[in-house]
Order: sequence, then C-alpha cells, then structure tokens
Amino acid sequence: MRICTCRDMAQQGYKGFGSFHSENVELLIRIPDAEYAIPPLPFTLTDVEPIEHFGRACKESHFLLDPSFVFINHGAFGAPVKYSFENAQRWREHTERQPLTHIDRELLPYMVYCLRQFAPLIGCQPWEFTFMPNVTTALNTVIQSIEVSAGDEFYMLDVGYGAVKKLAQYICTSRGGEVNEQHVSFPTSDDEIVSLVERTLKPNTKLAIFDHITSNTAMKLPVKRLVDLCHSRSVPVLIDGAHALFSVDLNLAELGADFYAGNCHKWFCNPRGCGFLYINEKYRATTRSLIVSHGFGSGFTSEFIWDGARDYTATLAVLATLNFWRSIGSLRATDYIRNLLKEAVEYLTTQWRTDILVPLSMCAFMACVRLPLQRKETEPFTSTHAKIVQDTLHYQFKVEVPVKSIQGQLYVRISIHIYNEITDYNRLCECVREMKKIDFNDFNVILPEN
Repeated sequence: MRICTCRDMAQQGYKGFGSFHSENVELLIRIPDAEYAIPPLPFTLTDVEPIEHFGRACKESHFLLDPSFVFINHGAFGAPVKYSFENAQRWREHTERQPLTHIDRELLPYMVYCLRQFAPLIGCQPWEFTFMPNVTTALNTVIQSIEVSAGDEFYMLDVGYGAVKKLAQYICTSRGGEVNEQHVSFPTSDDEIVSLVERTLKPNTKLAIFDHITSNTAMKLPVKRLVDLCHSRSVPVLIDGAHALFSVDLNLAELGADFYAGNCHKWFCNPRGCGFLYINEKYRATTRSLIVSHGFGSGFTSEFIWDGARDYTATLAVLATLNFWRSIGSLRATDYIRNLLKEAVEYLTTQWRTDILVPLSMCAFMACVRLPLQRKETEPFTSTHAKIVQDTLHYQFKVEVPVKSIQGQLYVRISIHIYNEITDYNRLCECVREMKKIDFNDFNVILPEN
C-alpha cells in the first residue's frame, strides 16, 4: 500500500454520491491491496503501553472502570480500552477543527480504510460487510428486509436475545406470518440443539435466527452445523453475533451464514457506537439500509457508509483497537481469559457445591454458575428473586454481576476479561456468604461454612 497525498485528491469533479468531495467508495473498497493508497491520517497511532500482567494492574492502567467495584459483567455493554477511547476523542477534536474538511473530504475514505483493515479480523472481503451503529441496527436491517406473507415463519430458539424476539414477532406477525420459537431445556449439548432444530424447522421458514453466543444463558451455539442444516432445506440464516467478536475466532466466509451481525464494543473493547453487518452476495441487493440518504442506489458500500451527520468516531477508533490487540497479543489475551474462566468456575462450583448451566466447552468468555440459594417454599425462583440478589450484590457489596432466573434456579453469569483476576471471583463468593445474614423473606443462602 502507498500513502495518498492531498494533490491526488485535488482538481477533480465529483467522484462518488451526493456532493462529497471524495473518491467513489465503490471503487476504493475494491482496489487491490498492492495498488490501494492509504488516505493521509491526521495523526499517527501512539504506541500501546505494554501489559506485563493482566488483572487488577491492567484494569487501572488500561481501562476506565471504577476501581471500587468488582466488575464481572463485561458481557452487558463491554468496556472500551482507554487507548481506543482516547483515540476516539482525538478524532472528535480533529473533526471539530474543520468539520467541512473532515466530513466532506476525508471521512468516507477513512471509513473505507477502516473496512479494509477490519475485514481480515472477521474473515471476509471489505465489500461484503458494512459498519453499523450497533448490532440492533444491523438485525433490524436484515429482519425488516425479509419478505413475509401469510403462512410464512421466522424460526428462533427461546434462548435468543429478548429484543430480537420482539423484533421478529413484530415484523413477522404484522405481515401475516408467525414466529416458530422452540424451547431449549437444560442441561443440553450441541447434538441436542442440532437435533431440536432438525425436528422443528419447517419448509415455510423465511429466515432462521440464531445467537452465536446467547446472552441470558452464556451458551455458544453450534452455528456452523445449524447454518449447514438450514441451508440443506433452503432456509437463509441470520446469526446474532453480539457476543462473538474477539471471544471466538470468526471466519464468515467459512461459516457461510447469509447474514451475520456483530458488535465491536463488547469483547473487542472498542468505544461504543460501532457494530458490523455481513451480507452474502445473494441478499446484498435486496437488503436495504434503514436510512435512505445520499448513497442510496449507488452500491452496497455507498448505501450503508453514510447515514447522516453523526459522530462516526467509534468506527474510526477501530484502527486503534486493532492496533491495541496486535500490540499486546490477542492470543495471549484470549488464553488468559479462557484459563481464568476455567479457574473461576471451578472455584465457585467447589465453594458453593453447585454446577454450571452448560459445559465449559460450550462457553466463550462467560459462564452461568448456579447460586447456592433455596426457597423456603417449594416454588421456583423467578426474575423478581434474580433482581433482588443482583441489586443486593450491587448496592451492598459493590459487585457488578448479572443474576439470571433459568428453569426455576438462579445463576450468576460471570464474565472474564483481561482486567479480571481470580480475586474478583473470590470476592463474589465471599459476598454470597455474607448474604446468609440477610433476611430475604422467602429464600435463604445455603452456602456451607468452610
């Protein structure tokens, strides 16, 4: 690659859509690497401060998290690395020094450069996906584009994300179709999930929607097998990969899903406001942007790259986040996380004499561990009980961890990232032990004394 100069961009007519004074993004996105000219960046990326040890010291030096809290809920909304957060702020300041220069002349080439740099991370070509503000926007884009008539169905599992179930129900039923939502019972396995789909997927299915990693139950689904099964019945597949980027290896070309939506702010630790959507060539022309703006009708990249005047710095900060993980070693980081997850699960289940919802082989960077609680009456636990326990851990003990009600039992969904260490899960265990002193009215902590 070579660096493009300002002279390269001067003395030329409009090349792309609207009145943007920049090159045609449809051409820029497809230029071979050997011929592609990197747009002149306003500043160079600074060196990443080395991380000798992960854990608490890493939390203090590389994250903005409140040190007074034990934060084991990264899976909720993530936490950006300070390096990328500060880089995004530099982009904001650069924008405001000369808004017209940045937006009118620089932004679109920068966005193309980000697409080209990010594509290898998810295993596809840069013209096969687009950035989105978040995974919710990406999922809406796909689901709202599917033609549904009376008698058609969307297929889902009940372990899917609640907001996506609402979206599918709304779109499908408002057009005369139905949602075929199948129940997953625990314990379960990859084979049982595939068998369930094999038995219940109907020929009138217009779209099958699966999580790559479920949110509520922290379970990694066998998405490749599910994609292949659905395709054997000519059913297109949308994968909700909100929790996948960085926590599993992605190769979207090999996966073969028709649509794949993901977030950059969760495990990848990019500033919030950037997700992505991959669309197979078969559906690219019929999947339209929810926002009709200048690039509409000018090609896939043009249609999605600009959706109006807003803050695009989270997308531009992707360059910094990529540099961060290259610098500290992404494999080193993911090895640390997986080893700590195993250690934390073994510690908690031993101390509490409980179990986890699914085997570690079905987990990525999260796991649901059953709490040592017992109802005073023979009734199942509900989401009300889960909220009471979660609020107690938050307000009384300053432990940030979600509590889930699953099949009448309560589980903590622990998350692991590079700023966590085993003392975080020791502290969670101690707090649950302290909760034995609290009168919860209709349930007790049954943790045995050491």
